[in-house]
Amino acid sequence: MRLQGLHYLHDVLKSVVDDIYEERKQCEIDTTKFKDGENLEANLANLQHYIEKAFQAIVGSAATCPTSMCEVFYYLKEAASRQFPDDPDAKYSAVSGFVFLRFFAPAILSPRLFHLKKENPDELVSRTLKMVSKAIQTLGNHVNPDKLSSVNMKEEYMTPLYSNILDREHVQGIRKFLEKVSSSKSKTKSMEAPVVLKEGYMIKRAQGRKRLGIGMKNFKRRWFRLTNRELTYSKSDDCFPLCTIPISDVLAVEKLEEESFQMKFMFQVVQPKRALYVQASNCVEEKAWIDILSNICKSNRHRLSYYHPAAFVNGNWMCCKLQNESDRGCTPVTGVVPWSVTLDIDPDREMERIYTLFKANIAKLEKLEDACALQAVYQGTRSEAPPMLVEDSKSCFETVKGLLYELQQIEESHVNYRTRREETREYGSKQTPIGDENFNNSFK
Repeated sequence: MRLQGLHYLHDVLKSVVDDIYEERKQCEIDTTKFKDGENLEANLANLQHYIEKAFQAIVGSAATCPTSMCEVFYYLKEAASRQFPDDPDAKYSAVSGFVFLRFFAPAILSPRLFHLKKENPDELVSRTLKMVSKAIQTLGNHVNPDKLSSVNMKEEYMTPLYSNILDREHVQGIRKFLEKVSSSKSKTKSMEAPVVLKEGYMIKRAQGRKRLGIGMKNFKRRWFRLTNRELTYSKSDDCFPLCTIPISDVLAVEKLEEESFQMKFMFQVVQPKRALYVQASNCVEEKAWIDILSNICKSNRHRLSYYHPAAFVNGNWMCCKLQNESDRGCTPVTGVVPWSVTLDIDPDREMERIYTLFKANIAKLEKLEDACALQAVYQGTRSEAPPMLVEDSKSCFETVKGLLYELQQIEESHVNYRTRREETREYGSKQTPIGDENFNNSFK
């Protein structure tokens, strides 16, 4: 949804998020967090204004929801209807769980993650975004206006807000929106305009048409533009693209070793036939371009597992000296762990974590053991049924019994080890350094 619906998300929420960042209105309604001079009514009005604006933008956007998302929502609704035929609200809740809980609400809460803003919010803006996100998520969860009277308010300070927004009109609006985006007829979307994610001037190396070695004649200043569909570069921001690279052709994005061209801040965009070598203006821009390109190409099913950290120059790879340009890379791609790479795992530490987890829940294991034993002999004549039902009580009983036995053995080994260590501890050793207190304890 994040990749297919990014342009849709920007169309719907960009103006709302921009207003929250720029206006910086006080929207805190938790009186325990108030500062001097704050007024609950004024803050509540500000918060409701942003929520209403976001709500109207969302429910009015059903016609522009991407076709691919509408199709997914349609099949979700149909599957929920078949699975829960006696619950008419299940089909709406299933769709709402995706479009509100996993799409709109997270984008409002973390706009930088969805490229709605370039900078992180400060404390005031972050708090406002959090409450707007929570309110939109709550609205999305309530798809039946007849059940509003049974709404459970977990946070008391949010009660005045929910009393104003959780009404029949808002819930009906949510319901109509969910019906439209999950309809099989919601496939009339016109050609979707690409969303510009990042752009700016960088230096790029020729990709192979006129290779003149490693001289500076091979490097040109170009205007790069990245959208949710493609990466392009041109002579300037108002010129026609000289080269277009579809996102599906971006197989990996990695830093390039400085020794390749004696140039800093370089990275490479690996394509099926060749790599595009690019130099950013500084380390910050270099990281920004690598991060956003890497995030986009993560969904590429043909993404590489290995790459060459240095360039292919003068007939060989500078990193591994292989002479075929199509040879497989010699270094694992960042974030991808091939099967042949040994994972760096500390088995002793992991075993200690497992043991600690079992030990902390030993009471639950004993309760499960008792339940299995009781269920195995329960014939339906007792006044109470077993406290919990287990599908295979015999196997479960044996497994839990074995776990408890091993835990007991480990604990006894620990006690014996500590006892032996206390008996062999010498005054003045590392375990018992010289000191009056330790001296006295050594003779107890």
